[in-house]
Amino acid sequence: MAKKRIAVLFGGASEDHGVSLMSAHSVLKGLDKSKYDILPIGITRAGRWLYFPGDYSQIPDGTWEANLDCCSAILSPDPLHGGVVKILDETGYSLQRVDVVFPVLHGKYGECGQIQALCKLSSISYVGSGFAAAALCSDKALTHTVLNRAGIKTAKFMEFERVNIDRMDSEFEKIEVEIGYPMYVKPALGSRSITSAELVEDRRQLKDAVKSAFSHHHKIVAEGVVTGRELECVVWGSVYALSVSKIAEANDEFELVIPAALDDSVTARVSELAKTAFLALGCTDFARISFRLSHNGAIYCTRVSNVPGFTEKDVFARLMEASGFEYSQMLDMLVESEKV
Repeated sequence: MAKKRIAVLFGGASEDHGVSLMSAHSVLKGLDKSKYDILPIGITRAGRWLYFPGDYSQIPDGTWEANLDCCSAILSPDPLHGGVVKILDETGYSLQRVDVVFPVLHGKYGECGQIQALCKLSSISYVGSGFAAAALCSDKALTHTVLNRAGIKTAKFMEFERVNIDRMDSEFEKIEVEIGYPMYVKPALGSRSITSAELVEDRRQLKDAVKSAFSHHHKIVAEGVVTGRELECVVWGSVYALSVSKIAEANDEFELVIPAALDDSVTARVSELAKTAFLALGCTDFARISFRLSHNGAIYCTRVSNVPGFTEKDVFARLMEASGFEYSQMLDMLVESEKV
């Protein structure tokens, strides 16, 4: 049987470049070479796409970019090509057809739908949710809006566009009344690597945080603080047969306890909310979903990630392992979840 050719995309022109390198290193080492023909495609911080045929150990520290065997490579948008075009020199190129694209890209340009849309345009199968769901999950304001309409609690929030920055002074009092201190101010679409969420406790800090957040994205969110136990889970499956992995609890140092020490009724409620969030946002195949269990028993959804961290130590892999799936099995399941 012919091997399935997988193009693993990693790096990316975002602040999460380094996070992606770590995820990709684990994925590339973990994929079964007897089953898959692997095509590593790295994207530099400047946005250049390079085919990388070297040792995977060069990826985590970024030295892969200097490998002399790298060559320019692009994912062709032409469905007739169905793959990656390697540009060998000014006159030569080669085409390698691809069965599935595995985007191991975090943050802007990786999680927010562009790569998924390119795969769709190219008629190439890819791992993970579609571009519309990716866009909803990556935009904090849109995520909150969709979840609230589905009956899922989130922190109170307000959103603002950079085009209105000259009128922000008139909005500060409204923010203080609607949200109240302390609050978080963050870019609507931000990075998990930078301090994109600033905790503010007065008007001066609020002004500074708004200015900082607008430097990262044209839309920002002011969000109330929700305290309580931090819960993590993974939703897995098609829209017709969803399952929730064991629910984990994270302490202040983000050490995971699997499973979380919850009453059965709370576990059932978190599971149902996770499935509802998954479906409301249009996710498919898998997502990592985070919650806060407040002191009064209310459950708030804090994040839905359609491209979670993929290292063996990340929450996603640890929850899958606790549910009975070894890392290599998990990767096989991800690849088999491909869609066009």
